[in-house]
Amino acid sequence: MKSRGFTLLELLIVMTIMGTLMVYTTTAIKQALRSKVKIETQVADFSQIRDALKILERDINLAFHYSDIELELQKKIKDERKKLITGTTTTLPGGQVFQPPPPPPIDPNSNPALQGLDENGCYGNTDPLCIKSESRVDPTTHFIGKENSLAFVTMNASRIREDNPQADFIKVGYSLRSCKKPGDQGKGSNCLLRRNSSIAEGDVTKGGEEIILLQDIQEFKFRYLGKGKQDWASDWNSIQGDAATKDKFPEAVEISVTVAHGEGEKVRKISMQIVSAIRFSNNPIIKQDGTKPAQQ
Repeated sequence: MKSRGFTLLELLIVMTIMGTLMVYTTTAIKQALRSKVKIETQVADFSQIRDALKILERDINLAFHYSDIELELQKKIKDERKKLITGTTTTLPGGQVFQPPPPPPIDPNSNPALQGLDENGCYGNTDPLCIKSESRVDPTTHFIGKENSLAFVTMNASRIREDNPQADFIKVGYSLRSCKKPGDQGKGSNCLLRRNSSIAEGDVTKGGEEIILLQDIQEFKFRYLGKGKQDWASDWNSIQGDAATKDKFPEAVEISVTVAHGEGEKVRKISMQIVSAIRFSNNPIIKQDGTKPAQQ
């Protein structure tokens, strides 16, 4: 019995089918590889933005609003001294204010504690409570925020080593600036920079070293929300601001960012927006009538 082999036509058909399968398989592999690279790039882009916003969010969460307690105590003592001469105003239960009649003239000789006490609550020019020290640094911290920049003091101060001498709070600042990538011959792009200084005293908008958190920023914006503001505000100044911002920190900060990688039709845009709340704003308590509650 003779064995029958494949004809030339059958071989051509098989080779054609195998070639077609190889083309489809190669195309599918190439598309998978391109999709893999695209997904990895998108994940890397998202991760980069997310990590930068996490740092910014943590800094804002732990914003450190410190007021000068020593000066507040000195003022309290001087106010109590004034009451010995000018009388006192007492807040009764229910919010009613009791103003006693003016006291009769007090003879300082009748009370040694009143001898030398003036109308400002000071015992002369040598009174330690009334002498302003030129060398004393005001420890009050401030919050200066604009639409594209931010500066404040935060307790987000991690140490590289346990024995590293560093305070529990640092001075940070965020700003946009044009920068170039290494080897980039083009015009560069907008970059988000974080400024960090372990010396928290002084102007919060100055000092420290800068590092780049994000590049290729197309849009970046801060907005601020706090008591006294009907809506989100584009600036916040605790030093020279209005009644709603002076000596106060905002309750929350909104951060919006859009990053654009690539050029032309291959540009990749990623937008993110988060709201970071300040955990302890330490703002003075204001009553509904706009006045501060009486200290107990």
